[in-house]
Amino acid sequence: MAAWIVWQAKTSALLKDQLIPQIPSRRQTFSLARTQMAFWFLIVLISFLYLFIKTGSTLVLTTQALMLMGISAATAGGGIAVDHVRDTTEDAVNDALQALGLNSYQDVVSLEAEIAAMTAEGDALTAPGKARLNDRLLLLQTCRNRTAPYETRGWFRDLTTDIDGAALHRLQAVIWTAVVGGIFVYQVFRTGIMPNLDENLLLLMGISGAGYVGFKSGETQY
Repeated sequence: MAAWIVWQAKTSALLKDQLIPQIPSRRQTFSLARTQMAFWFLIVLISFLYLFIKTGSTLVLTTQALMLMGISAATAGGGIAVDHVRDTTEDAVNDALQALGLNSYQDVVSLEAEIAAMTAEGDALTAPGKARLNDRLLLLQTCRNRTAPYETRGWFRDLTTDIDGAALHRLQAVIWTAVVGGIFVYQVFRTGIMPNLDENLLLLMGISGAGYVGFKSGETQY
């Protein structure tokens, strides 16, 4: 399951924002909220299966484990809601490209195929054909120039930065998620039960998630 999610994360939009549909899934930016949700889903699932195999009991889930999954789901939902209600630079790019006739990545693929077909004609291409080829090349270059700033720059950078650079609220969410996740896994394998985490740790995760959603409304990228 973990390997499948990692593979899907790289090749599909499973853990990615798709705010600019003209960018292919493999080059979309990774979503912090979706990554957190997948992180806690995997941790709780693997812990549950490990303890079930070890004890033979299904009564191994704790309230804290469910709360952590709930916090991550609420954070993801809040992030998606913010994306849909605010005006973003991604919206402006998408609107501009749609005005040029590029509504999705499939339109970009069709444009590239058209350019390749005309280029293959070489000297046989007529004057009107050459003019259209130049027009198509200009359109493709415009698309690439406008979408380039919003393509993935790598998993960690996508999670911890926006278009203006490092974002403290994002880095905080990543670090605390990793710390609490590490504590959870350590306790499971050390004690053989899912841990009853301190309420303050759960509160910290909630504050971290709320901070991410709150600051996200002022971000200029995903």
